[in-house]
Amino acid sequence: MNIISVAAHQDDIELHCLGTLIKYSQRKDVTLTNVVISNGDKGAQYDPKTPYAEVAAIRNREAGAVAEALGGHYINMGQSDEYIRDTDEARNQLTDILREARADLVFAPAPVDYNTDHMVASQLAFHACLLASVRTIFTAHEALSEHPVLYYMDALTGLEWQPTHYVDITEVFERKCELLRLHKSQMLNMQTSGGWDLVKYSRIVGAFRGLQCGVEYAEAFKPCLAWPRVRAGNILP
Repeated sequence: MNIISVAAHQDDIELHCLGTLIKYSQRKDVTLTNVVISNGDKGAQYDPKTPYAEVAAIRNREAGAVAEALGGHYINMGQSDEYIRDTDEARNQLTDILREARADLVFAPAPVDYNTDHMVASQLAFHACLLASVRTIFTAHEALSEHPVLYYMDALTGLEWQPTHYVDITEVFERKCELLRLHKSQMLNMQTSGGWDLVKYSRIVGAFRGLQCGVEYAEAFKPCLAWPRVRAGNILP
């Protein structure tokens, strides 16, 4: 199974579905690809004087290190952080990424979230999951024979988002925290902008979602209920 996780920023995937990806990575029949749409260049509120290019380079190295630790791949689409746009070019770019990876399952941000970059990233993934199998849309790689399944990740702090599916990540939670710390810049950045770091956030939200479903730590999802992005059966680990 080929799993593509799509997000707006370099730590979004890690916050919301890293535990799930760790569980998938333990299987021999899975390939993982993490796709981030923005270059991440605005993510240095802890030191606003840092040049944008330097911030982008740091954040992409960090995201790449997490993907490598999972045995997966990292792709950055290079849009301007905080100004992500749903354009024809972006749709085709993401569509081709899904085609090249032969995507079976796509994780994407919730359609409703605190940051419009997240919502536009969600919309791009929604469109790309359809276009990936449309044979009259031409990109560098051949159209998929079947549309990927699309699941939405949790919204930040869970506000205005009610999940329907949960993955028990209790046994891999400490590994999730270990990999989150590879985002050294964002551990600092979120302390400045949110008053918490990535590990503290994951302990709180993971425990809350775990409480909802009767385990210690969980990650929460909701399937995209739009044809043809739905498939029978349980595809989550």
